Amino acid sequence: MKSDPTAVSADDASLEVLRRELRERLAPQVGIRQVAEEIAKLLGTVKKITRETLALELARRLAKKFRFLASQELERLITNRPSELGTLLEASKWNDYQQVTEWISKAPKPKRRAKITSEKERIHRTKAAKNWHERLRRSYVTTPGWIERQFAERPHSVLLGPYNSLPPTGPCLDDVFHRGAIQMCNGDYSLQSLFGLRRKKLTAAGKGNRRGREIFYDYRDVLACMDALLKQTGSNAYWLPDPDRRQTVLTGILFRARQEAKPTIRRRFEKTLVPHLN
Repeated sequence: MKSDPTAVSADDASLEVLRRELRERLAPQVGIRQVAEEIAKLLGTVKKITRETLALELARRLAKKFRFLASQELERLITNRPSELGTLLEASKWNDYQQVTEWISKAPKPKRRAKITSEKERIHRTKAAKNWHERLRRSYVTTPGWIERQFAERPHSVLLGPYNSLPPTGPCLDDVFHRGAIQMCNGDYSLQSLFGLRRKKLTAAGKGNRRGREIFYDYRDVLACMDALLKQTGSNAYWLPDPDRRQTVLTGILFRARQEAKPTIRRRFEKTLVPHLN
């Protein structure tokens, strides 16, 4: 007598394990707690309702929530042909995977960057990328600038004692006072961050001093910006429009210059800023 060609060699223990897994996947049992939670949710949403309506709504919601009901045919398949049924389920999963793969292969391909074909094109792309990064970096400006933040707000502390009457001060201009140079937007204290303004409003700084790819500005350029901005008065002024705040800031800058700046630079700051105090 020939054996069944569809039979799969497996011992009774492994077949029982397979049957249990198939029942969990194909005909899962609904827990009493799950049903109770669904009933409680439904009862919590209704106020006045008839028994017939409640029964209908309860049946609709439970049938929608728990879709799996084990039929006798399915139970017989699990009991009599667990190996073949398990093989069919794995084959079905493989079919699903193939369908997804086919869908991905037919999906429109994203546009790829054209390949560089010449040295001229490579230089052009490199320059464009650097310019984009530079524009992004230059567009970030924190307001108010460091000068206004450090020279307009006096720290409140009981430790200052009688020195609390001194004008507010800070280190943001110390490099400028020491004949140092700053950049337009790089560094802790750049020209943009000092004034809290974008470069288009700081054109009075001029072209600066180029060092390779970078451009630096010294105390004369900073003073040129201050003088041009301070000539603007009223609420439409770009920098320090409030008269009281302006006087506080300029007084603090001059006080700091007396402490930190070299004599020549201190005199230039006094000559530029004192007329704007009157």
